Amino acid sequence: MKPSMPRFKAIRLSPLLYLLYSTGVFAQHDAPPVPVPVPAPAPALAPASVEISATRDRARQQDTAAMTVIRRDELLRFGDQSVADALKRVPGITVGGVQGRGGEIRMRGLGNGYTRVLLDGQPAPSGFAIESISPDQIERVEVQRVATADSGAQAIAGTINIVLRKASAKPEREFKAALSLAHDRATAELNGQFSGQFDRVNASLGVVAVDARAAIASTDRESGFDAAGGVILDRSSRSRQDEHRPTINLTPRLVWTLPNGDTLTSQNFLRFLALDMRTRNSERTALGEPTSFPDNSAQFRAHTRTQRSDLLWLHQMEQGARLEVQLGLSRFRRRATNDFEGAAVDPSDNVSRIVDSTAKEDNWSLTGKWTIGTLAPLLGHALVAGWDAARGERTETRFELMHEVSTARLARLALYLQDDWTVTPALSLSLGARYEAFHIDSSGNVLDTVKRRLYAGGPLLQARLKTSQDGQVRLGLTRTFKLPTLARLSMRRYTVDNNNSPLTPDEQGNAALLPERAWGLDLAYEHYFSKSAMLSASVYARRIDDVTVARIEQRAASWVQTPVNAGRADTRGIELEGKSTLAGFELRANAARNWSRIDSLPSPGNRLPDQAPFSAGAGVDRRIDGWPLTLSANLTIQGGAQSRYAERILVTGATQRELNLAALWRVDARSSWRLSASNLLAQRNDSTAQFRDAAGSLRSLTATPTWTTLRLAYERKM
Repeated sequence: MKPSMPRFKAIRLSPLLYLLYSTGVFAQHDAPPVPVPVPAPAPALAPASVEISATRDRARQQDTAAMTVIRRDELLRFGDQSVADALKRVPGITVGGVQGRGGEIRMRGLGNGYTRVLLDGQPAPSGFAIESISPDQIERVEVQRVATADSGAQAIAGTINIVLRKASAKPEREFKAALSLAHDRATAELNGQFSGQFDRVNASLGVVAVDARAAIASTDRESGFDAAGGVILDRSSRSRQDEHRPTINLTPRLVWTLPNGDTLTSQNFLRFLALDMRTRNSERTALGEPTSFPDNSAQFRAHTRTQRSDLLWLHQMEQGARLEVQLGLSRFRRRATNDFEGAAVDPSDNVSRIVDSTAKEDNWSLTGKWTIGTLAPLLGHALVAGWDAARGERTETRFELMHEVSTARLARLALYLQDDWTVTPALSLSLGARYEAFHIDSSGNVLDTVKRRLYAGGPLLQARLKTSQDGQVRLGLTRTFKLPTLARLSMRRYTVDNNNSPLTPDEQGNAALLPERAWGLDLAYEHYFSKSAMLSASVYARRIDDVTVARIEQRAASWVQTPVNAGRADTRGIELEGKSTLAGFELRANAARNWSRIDSLPSPGNRLPDQAPFSAGAGVDRRIDGWPLTLSANLTIQGGAQSRYAERILVTGATQRELNLAALWRVDARSSWRLSASNLLAQRNDSTAQFRDAAGSLRSLTATPTWTTLRLAYERKM
């Protein structure tokens, strides 16, 4: 029997209040859940919810869901080669990997699928790396720390939506040429943006061609100990990797205005990459057994194609109502060859190994959103209902001694309902519910077939209360989840060429992985002193069930790593942000502290993998009076995390400090020069990994030098 609903006399009840009060949460069963009149994921990150004509902070102040919008001029300020480099200056966002080289974008210190990355409101295609897209191709980036029903619930840490450049209302021609130098490698870049109006068609095309070259060197020291602590292994190695990575990105967009006022929009992202990566390793073992191939080299060559295409139909109705239907296609193709040459201690054991592999992934989606505007004048509500259906399939092949094929399929259907409710001029609510159903199928010619059904859903609530003319409090309560990728569901094994060990194991997916499910609570206070000055303080907490960890085990003569679900985890943190203008200087600063704990792993280090324990940043911009010159500086610090990838493996990352400088010289109204220097501190990145069991322990220390990157770009508007 359902509990009775309390009565409220002071305010009108939202149509969703009873639903949120009475429904359950996230379910996982092999049978259908109890039907609920509310449901699922929406296509885009509510593109109409933020009016960019206002300042970034004003739009954020007025948005119930606290969306932060990073405009195009902010993304281009430091002349970054990739959007990943630009986003690491945004409060609460960190970048994984070695400093100065880009990497995975993380919110609340969490990557690995906890942070959802969208491209024009849709899931980014397979093979898409956020560091591969140039800021010149982007209109804006929307950062949403709290999930909403229409933007999607697959965002435990938050959502980053990359909105590609739109066609201009008038003909536009832009050109940019840039040259970057890091250590002894140069990278050339050409960038063009073209748009025009043709009768009822508005068209634009963005082109970015990059000829990237990089050299990466590292040293590694391995030490092994027996159960009594005696040294049984002492090995050192040097590695050098040379990369040549020519890439072409295309972003064609067409907008048709139909005679009845409807619009059809075709938005596309195309990426073509040819990768040539050569690696040389040299090992010396002072104590213990050497690896199978102490001196070895490998050449990995790959050609990849990534495509994301969306066709959106927008129909405007009376009293502000509208209907959006979007058909999406995402495709990824990779063909690769890895040539491995291994020199053994005994020359008769030398090997020459060639592995050919392919990867193919296709994803289809059909989404719809109905914005109901007729209730708003009468009840103060703006209702949004929608659906999100998708189907994806990934097939991988590997040919060495035998032909292996593995396929993973994922079908998804989501339904959702959201009510944006202006209760009073001071209080606004966004109440929603979202339910999703999944069907997973994994099979292969050397693997068992696995089929499963899963269900997910729950309420999402955001509230904004103005405490004064310039101050306000925000509250968010969410039910979110993290779905395994098709690559992690595929049971194909990725093998290492040499030195298979607990610290360098083979990797294999797990078709039995469950989604990670989280309850989330967010609380923030913001104060806006002026258009250019504000302070914000926020806290968050997440309780995650079925958290995924790595299981390391020995199978026959090989160590294998497999992702598995391992119970509950908790994470919480605090974030501070401030900005102001003083004596002509634009100042900004931010800091964050994150904690987490995985119950099933022993301490120390039983935190979520790679989560930065703290991060901080400070920046300043100054336009020089009387000169067409603007100077910018930014310093970011990211704490090194100590975490367990598995029960017996403890990994410690390096604290990273990165200083960037930039200068913009405007030659005239149409052209400018931009000089930037990134990673000026050029600190070495040191990391350690340790495995321990009853027989002893194995420890590895890796030192990776980094270099400053200088970049000079000429920009011209035709």
